Amino acid sequence: MWSINRRRSARRAAMQIVASVTMATVATAGLATTASAQDRYTDVTSRSHSSHKAYIEALEESGVFDGTECGARRFCPDEPAKRWTAAVWIVRVIDGVDPFPVTQSRFADVHDDEWWMPYVERLADLGITVGCKTNPLRFCPDETVTRARMASFLVRALRLQRAPSARFADTRGSTHEANIDALFAAGITVGCRQNPLRYCPDNPVSRAQMATLLNRGLDGQGTTGQSSTGSITVSAEPYSADTLIAAARGRTCTVRADGGVTCWGGEEGYLEHLSASGLDDIVALSTGDHPTRSLHSCAVHDNGDVSCWGPGSEGQLGQGDTSTHYLPVPVYGITDAVAVGAGPDFTCAVHRNGRVSCWGANRSGQLGDGTLVSNRYSPERVRGLVDVVAIAVGESSSCAVHDGGDLSCWGWPYDSTPETIQGLDAVSAVSIGSDRTCAVTDRREVYCWDSGGSPVGQPSRVGDQRDVVQVAVGDGTVCVLHDDGGVSCWGQNDVGQVGDATTTRRSQPVRLSGITDAVAISVSAGSPEVGAHACALHENRSISCWGGNNVGQLGDGTLRDGLTPRRVGQVSTIPARQVPIGSTELLLSWVDTVVDNREDDFPWLSVAWDFIRDRTLAGESGSGGFVDSECYSNAATGLLGCDVLSMTISEMSLGTVLHELLHVYDLHTGLAPPAAWGAVQLYFATTYQDCFTANHRGAEILADMVLHLMAPHARLEYYNSFGCPSLRGEPSGEAEEVVLDAFAGRVPDWYLDNIANGADLWETWLEGPSLPALANLAFQFGGRCRTDWVTVPLDPRLFPSANRDPFRDGGC
Repeated sequence: MWSINRRRSARRAAMQIVASVTMATVATAGLATTASAQDRYTDVTSRSHSSHKAYIEALEESGVFDGTECGARRFCPDEPAKRWTAAVWIVRVIDGVDPFPVTQSRFADVHDDEWWMPYVERLADLGITVGCKTNPLRFCPDETVTRARMASFLVRALRLQRAPSARFADTRGSTHEANIDALFAAGITVGCRQNPLRYCPDNPVSRAQMATLLNRGLDGQGTTGQSSTGSITVSAEPYSADTLIAAARGRTCTVRADGGVTCWGGEEGYLEHLSASGLDDIVALSTGDHPTRSLHSCAVHDNGDVSCWGPGSEGQLGQGDTSTHYLPVPVYGITDAVAVGAGPDFTCAVHRNGRVSCWGANRSGQLGDGTLVSNRYSPERVRGLVDVVAIAVGESSSCAVHDGGDLSCWGWPYDSTPETIQGLDAVSAVSIGSDRTCAVTDRREVYCWDSGGSPVGQPSRVGDQRDVVQVAVGDGTVCVLHDDGGVSCWGQNDVGQVGDATTTRRSQPVRLSGITDAVAISVSAGSPEVGAHACALHENRSISCWGGNNVGQLGDGTLRDGLTPRRVGQVSTIPARQVPIGSTELLLSWVDTVVDNREDDFPWLSVAWDFIRDRTLAGESGSGGFVDSECYSNAATGLLGCDVLSMTISEMSLGTVLHELLHVYDLHTGLAPPAAWGAVQLYFATTYQDCFTANHRGAEILADMVLHLMAPHARLEYYNSFGCPSLRGEPSGEAEEVVLDAFAGRVPDWYLDNIANGADLWETWLEGPSLPALANLAFQFGGRCRTDWVTVPLDPRLFPSANRDPFRDGGC
């Protein structure tokens, strides 16, 4: 559901998946590659640089040093390595490709016209450096790289594991001590002196030494790269389910290689697809998830901006108000984000400086400001949080991973300000589900604890896995990503969301067949109406999903649940000329598709839509939708009818659209066959006479009834309210038959069985007086004797007496 990983690359993660999860070209070459004689540097000799020569030549052959030489065929091996040079070499070695162009640097002392500026930016994006100074942020490009700083660069770049103390006599208390120990344990360095063992942390690193350290790290020491068997090894750091792929109730979205966003999952997934179609520089996204609440989404742009879209009733879009925006809008005050987490009705973002801001609902303290009541409609900093590198959000809580591996959580069932979770080693990834939270430690072990009630449970280890780099938690289902690209899942499995070809609940992780190259995973919460599902993003950018599929959330073109992973079909992008401009254009484009998909089975839908399309607007406040209608009566002519004037949709959900379109068809006289539809209106007005609108009794129940037929997964708002004692939770079989008969153009059997003459009609109509029903049935049994008693609104004091037949078959 909601997952993050530590130290992820926000700015260009979406465009560097393959390069980031496989060993760069340089690495696979290793020391087996030697340069040709004419390309060797004249100042790197066997006599003077015997211990470095082979390493330098191997990297030179791969082009790592291009543009950083000190002269023609000169390497200057003994000169100190500068920080900008280190950025170029490390990025080329780790990514295997040059970075994409960047127009502006985040560092005040890195000029935008320097050719190596994109390498410095990429080094920062990878989490390998945070610069040298702040206020303003600086990189110090011409400063010499010290041995201590080089240790930290390499450990972060190569994802080296923590290690026991190497007992260097001169590193105790240094901020780089742990990284120096890891470098020593990996065999990349043996120090600078013996008796006692010393590292010389403040000594400069020469260019020759830096080349040697890089190549030693690549020669089988790093945790990222191509294994001897050819399978990938996935990094524990850059990616998570809510970075490049996000599964939520009934839909899934992913960041494409070009920075755009693609979504799927039935009509509502296509709405999300349309909404995000104008985005083109996205590096991370997150979609809120909840069994019943409407969902919003947020995305991080390449420049650090954040955009959100969807319902905004709780302030979750960060616009300073409660307006709804179904096209992305920028979040005010967020210009330096590296991560974002969208909950069901609140949002949090991590800033580049390690601070966290949250906004939206706060009834459970999920904004971390120490209160439990007041929503925040614009971003506000979470108290006491520093050095945060990633954020995870759940239904009512949030968790932040700190750079040192601590984990802080707040909101229900935690406190309203961040508190440290005890009983965990250094954390590298965390995910919050509906009833539990799970974390991955730097030892690549998984720990979960009960977070669905108070008090919070204690973290306990799951299984004996020691190769996990990511975790994703849904509603009782957990999936993990292994460092070799495999996926294991366990927990709730009623629709196959564990992916093991069964629907049997699994208490222990089960390895999924057919997935060997995943780089990110995500698990949705689902709901009683919409099956939970899970998805994995593959190294080649294809996607597999499994689990519930009743609204098309697996993206395979069917509505059959998937008990094992299935590849998502090709989802077409929206041409630039068709990208919606404005909410109403978005709404119209989406409903056009909904009607096209369903009109063969439900012809009434196109009748209603063709009538109201040009008078339809998207609302930016409130919830649900509204059809503006009026009825009229002319005593002189005897005419009675109802007109629909306009339709407004504030909540763009399939349920709302179908519900309101049924109102259009129902309440505009002449759209439906009068006799058949008048019988339907009479049935609902009299059967549910105590329900809602006075002049249109039963209209809301009828709309819910049709919604139930067309979209069984949709929530029936009126059947689940307290405003109608007659309802029993869901439509009756008789009600279904009445509607289906009328849709087929037949007068329902219920009407034929109960209404034989004007007296029967009058007696029944009095049980639930309805102007629309009377308008459609006015000419039954010869028509009405007189019309002066029909007023708008109806006035029972003017009605003919109950024992009098006002229709002509009674003789008037």
